Amino acid sequence: MPPAFSLQSVLDVRHNRVEALEIELGRLLAMQLNAQNLLAGLCETQKGLMNQLVEAQQGEIDLFKIRVLHDDLRVVGERMETVKEELSRLEMQIEKKRRDLVAARQEEETLQILRRKRLEAYQAEQARVEMAFQDDLYIAQAFRQRYQEI
Repeated sequence: MPPAFSLQSVLDVRHNRVEALEIELGRLLAMQLNAQNLLAGLCETQKGLMNQLVEAQQGEIDLFKIRVLHDDLRVVGERMETVKEELSRLEMQIEKKRRDLVAARQEEETLQILRRKRLEAYQAEQARVEMAFQDDLYIAQAFRQRYQEI
């Protein structure tokens, strides 16, 4: 049975950190997707309002309706700017989280390599001990045969 890896608790902590970062990155990506969908919806709303404004400016002009459409367009434009700022902020957070995740995975992989090397060293030592034991058996058998021949 191979010996316990002395840094297993550290490896477990690193693995848990990687999982937590993956979850957080997934949450940020979902927020980004929601914001992109919201921005797309606002763009469609803006196009619809622009079309309504064009229609309102043709034929008999209703100044109240035009004013309401202008106000709606302004509100939609402000909301679009807010969502764009949010998307920019999310993009920076996502990039930072990705860098953190890569670093955490590298740290975890380093410990995985140490664990594998320790296991390989243990297996090599076990193989050497077994070979030495077999050599001792063969030497003992050879001495026994020689002693019986005499």
